[in-house]
Amino acid sequence: MAYKDILAPVITLEADESALTAAAEIAHAFETRATALIVAVHVASAFADQERPFSEVLADVARGTRNAAALERTKIVDWLEAAVHNFEVRDLTIEAAVDQNEVLAHARVTDLVVMARAETHAHARRALIEHVLFEAGRPLLLVPSAPRKPRAWKRALIGWNAKAQSMRAVSAALPLLQRAEAVAVATVDALPSRSGHGQAPGRELAAYLARHGVQVEVRNLDSMGRTEARALLDEAEGFGAEVMVMGAYGRSRASEFVFGGVTRELLLGSPLPVLMAH
Repeated sequence: MAYKDILAPVITLEADESALTAAAEIAHAFETRATALIVAVHVASAFADQERPFSEVLADVARGTRNAAALERTKIVDWLEAAVHNFEVRDLTIEAAVDQNEVLAHARVTDLVVMARAETHAHARRALIEHVLFEAGRPLLLVPSAPRKPRAWKRALIGWNAKAQSMRAVSAALPLLQRAEAVAVATVDALPSRSGHGQAPGRELAAYLARHGVQVEVRNLDSMGRTEARALLDEAEGFGAEVMVMGAYGRSRASEFVFGGVTRELLLGSPLPVLMAH
C-alpha cells in the first residue's frame, strides 16, 4: 500500500514551507505525484489578514502581475523548482477555493492533503482546513509552520479511542505506518467495553495492524489531570514521534465548523505533525 497522490494547498512561502517540505519528503519516499495548490489571497479579499485602505487596494491592483499575491506565488514556485521532489503547480483564489468549494474538487481526488498550521492568513487558513478536514473525505496532515526541519517519518504515535474517525485516520496513515520503524498505540483513561475498546484497550487495533505488517506497542495512559490532547502530546514527545495519528471531531454550526476539544487543542498547538481524518 502506498500514497499515489499528495496535495499541498499553500498561501505564502514563509508560513507554508514546512508543509511543502513534508509533502516533498513523503512524495519522495513513495516515489509518487505531488501537487502544490497555490491559493492567492489578494489585498482586497475578505479573507485577507487585515482590511487595507482603499488607496492601498488600488495600488496593489495597479501593480498587475507584480501585485502582492503574484509576488508570493513567484517565491513559492522558485522554492518548488529547487525541491527534492518535482511538483505539479495549480492555482486558485481563496474565494474560489472556499466560497465555490473548488479546493474540495482537488482534495477529493488525492490520497493525502498536507497543510501548515500558522498564524498568518488565519481566516483563510482555517476555512481551507475546515473544508478539507470535514468535507473532502480525505486525510489531512497538518504540520507546524516552525521549526522547519527534515523528517524521516519513521516514528509514529496513534491516539486511539476506538471510534470511527480514529479508525479512518489509522487507515489513511497505513502507508506511513507500514514503513515506520516504531509505532505506538496510546489510549487515555480507556476502559474495557464490548462496544468500544474491547477487553483490553488498544489490543484489537494492535492485532489489526500486525495483520497489515505493522508491529506496535500499546500504551494505556492515565491522564493524571491533563487533557487528553496534552497526555497524548507528552507521550508522543517521550516516544520521539515524528507524526501523530488521530481522528478529527467537529460539527457544523451556521457557516463554520466547531472543532471538538481534542481536535481544537491539537490544531492550535501540536508541536509535531498530526495526521487527521473525519
